[in-house]
Amino acid sequence: MKSIIVYFSQTGNTRQIAGAIQAGISGLNGECDLARIQDVGNDDLQKYDLIGLGSPVWHRREPANVLGFIEYSLKSLEGKHAFTFCTHGLYPGHFIGRVVPALRLEGLTVVGWKSWYCSVWLPEHPKPYFTDGHPDEIDLKEAKDFGREMAERSRRLYDGETNFIPILPVGREYHELYPGPGSTDRAGRRSNPDGSLDMIDLRSFDFKVNKEKCNYPQCTVCIDNCPTGSINFSVSPPLFRQNCDRCFFCEQICPRGAIEVDWQPLADFVKKNVIDNWVSVAEEAVASGRLRRLVPPEEVGLKTPWYTVKKPPRLKPL
Repeated sequence: MKSIIVYFSQTGNTRQIAGAIQAGISGLNGECDLARIQDVGNDDLQKYDLIGLGSPVWHRREPANVLGFIEYSLKSLEGKHAFTFCTHGLYPGHFIGRVVPALRLEGLTVVGWKSWYCSVWLPEHPKPYFTDGHPDEIDLKEAKDFGREMAERSRRLYDGETNFIPILPVGREYHELYPGPGSTDRAGRRSNPDGSLDMIDLRSFDFKVNKEKCNYPQCTVCIDNCPTGSINFSVSPPLFRQNCDRCFFCEQICPRGAIEVDWQPLADFVKKNVIDNWVSVAEEAVASGRLRRLVPPEEVGLKTPWYTVKKPPRLKPL
């Protein structure tokens, strides 16, 4: 049985988890490939029996390029097996609930799914963040075991067993496992929907290019690493198209800090409307056993957003 794990990763969290899952599958089946989402197409996937798909959670859902990959690169794979996984901060959100049905819609049999808390590197988020330090060795061991389990399930399914196929939880059961703003916890408490960035239109945070700093066309780092292909420097001023998913990666990786965003209004909004809710969500996640806290509560940078801790380039492309 041939397996592949396709992943999207910007900061390395999902890549680490994918590598551990690969090790688990390889330990059982002896063969499992690992590929970035941008390097794989439908023709490449035809030879595989088991396909894993993983990415971070953005805006409490799958990134736009991941949904596009499912819709355009997973065609004509009916009968093959799949699993999905995600990395996230405090909110796994709707990722599992959206990606699993999308995979099934393409005719794939989904044999499992899993999520992991991981470090967060968003400009307006606290640094250190509540979930920083993940993935650690315990997480990677869980990922390796998960890979082994997915391979075993796939093998059993190809052998004709069907009574173990997992059922996707719905409603309160889903939100207990994969919380998001406005969901209800095990004690019946509803998280404050007002503590959500959905209250503010992220599209209002325009990117501006400082021409004195920008080294285009000698430098195309932002264009090469935009997951939705939204950056167009052939016009003046440069255009950041409507399909931009507001991951802010271009601003973070620009080697000269030429892409500029006024973070202060967003940081002020987070401080006023979101921080308190994040604190309560983190406490509930720890109390329920979902989150192993690696950053003590008093060390979370509630007053130090990431953009104030380190200026661009804050991150390097993988």
